[in-house]
Amino acid sequence: MLFTERWVEIARRKERLTARAEAERGAIAASVEGLRAPIAVADRALAVARFFREHPLLLAAAIAVVTALRRRNPIGLVGRGLAVWRGWRLLASWWGKRFV
Repeated sequence: MLFTERWVEIARRKERLTARAEAERGAIAASVEGLRAPIAVADRALAVARFFREHPLLLAAAIAVVTALRRRNPIGLVGRGLAVWRGWRLLASWWGKRFV
């Protein structure tokens, strides 16, 4: 009889602990909900950092472009940007015909 009572007590304790763990998980989920947006921003920033770590030439090019365009007239920048875009398309077309 004593053995059975011990098992019943263990089962009850397990139920109480399970209920307590469930309540604690709910409380943690509620408290973390407010951090969802800042964590998403941090995740995005880390993804950008990883991308530039894997592509350092792109980072250097981006820095060069920002430096070159810093004190320019916005209207002139649009024209230059269009010219660069057209040049890029021409180069990509040529590259594709040559090496594909």
